[in-house]
Amino acid sequence: MAKKLSFFILLTLSSLIFADNAQDLFSAAVNGKEQTVASLLSQGVDVNTKNAAQRTALIAASASGNARIVKLLLTYGADVNLADSTGTTALMAALAFGSEDIVNRLISAGADVNAMDNQKVAVIT
Repeated sequence: MAKKLSFFILLTLSSLIFADNAQDLFSAAVNGKEQTVASLLSQGVDVNTKNAAQRTALIAASASGNARIVKLLLTYGADVNLADSTGTTALMAALAFGSEDIVNRLISAGADVNAMDNQKVAVIT
């Protein structure tokens, strides 16, 4: 019984730590904290982890115009075609922000220029 309880406590704590690290990655990406993003990723935080709205750090950085963060996330293998709960991809977010550099970088990394969001609005119309 004690072994099962210890395992459950360890599992719960690791889930909480993972959730904190995922939120830390998202926050650092939004706020342009390049060293924090690099540190979290080098510690093994999943580059494609999603927040409650299903947004990835790449989508957040693209929406915020953080080109250096976008480059860093792509270096760590961020999936350019993941979408959030509304169907928005990093490319859509970069287009909305108006960052030509990020748009070009995402397309070069394989972003789907034919993707549509949940309302069937295409990336490039």
